[in-house]
Amino acid sequence: MESGAPAQVGSGGAGSDDRLSGTAPFVPAVPGGAAGRVPPRRGVEWRTTAVDGRRVAYGVVGTGRPAIFLHGWGLRPNAYARAIEAMAAAGCRVVAPCLPGFGGTQELNPDERTFPGYGAWVGRFCDAVGLDELALVAGHSMGGGVSTAFVHHRPDKVGSLLLANAIGGPTWALFPNEVRTMVQRPFWDWGRHFGKDLLQSPRDLRMLPTLLEDFIPNLVRNPLGMVRTGEFIRKADLVAEVADIASRGIPVTVAWSDRDGLVPRSAFDDLRRAAGVEGVVVEGSHAWLIAAPAGFGELAISALVDARAADDPSGGVAIPLG
Repeated sequence: MESGAPAQVGSGGAGSDDRLSGTAPFVPAVPGGAAGRVPPRRGVEWRTTAVDGRRVAYGVVGTGRPAIFLHGWGLRPNAYARAIEAMAAAGCRVVAPCLPGFGGTQELNPDERTFPGYGAWVGRFCDAVGLDELALVAGHSMGGGVSTAFVHHRPDKVGSLLLANAIGGPTWALFPNEVRTMVQRPFWDWGRHFGKDLLQSPRDLRMLPTLLEDFIPNLVRNPLGMVRTGEFIRKADLVAEVADIASRGIPVTVAWSDRDGLVPRSAFDDLRRAAGVEGVVVEGSHAWLIAAPAGFGELAISALVDARAADDPSGGVAIPLG
């Protein structure tokens, strides 16, 4: 059950003690020190398959129980290679597809361009690559919303859900006498925070080449598709779906970063309350897991442990992770 404000990470920096103020496990926000050391490269292998008769590129890395990672709007799994490797180092085999409309994957039909439509597509992708039961489903930003829709679509196939700065909370801003929703948020405000998010620190700025390597080809290849996807994202309200997933006993980890201007704190609060958890706050911008993949790996470890506990609450035989 929810027990108040989410656990937080300190300001960080060399020699600092980045400890969570709550009871949730410590998540290092920056590389450095024993806890924040970036895991050695395992190397994402890039493959292709067909879903609905259309080519889909995807990455795979690691050994152990299967898991899936879903990327954010405008990007491909390529930008998240280190975060995906860190997730695999937690003890699972991670598969990361290019979602429809990105990375050369053809857009969904107009009536399917919704979070339930994307969630159903992920189910068909899993069927195509032979993924049946998943130890962990993780997603960032838009991918978090798609992850929620997929787990809601196939709850019997998933052990745990990890949402990082996920789309899905409907609240944009809170005022003394008014609650403004994401639908009321103007497009220029999204753009303003997108630029600001990348210029807040030298570490964030170093992510720019990696992000542009994915973003520009997507923009050139399918500019209208990116706009169409962005339109349904801003209308997202997945609070009921998150609450239903949690009510089924599926552990839900909800994480957010303290300098995220794209997904506001109020939207994070919507999701963590729906899941009935404190949530975890890390230091960083919207794309913190690209800049600090070790912290994302720590979240994956915690989510897998939660999945094992949920699967066998009596403390019997543990589910093998490797």
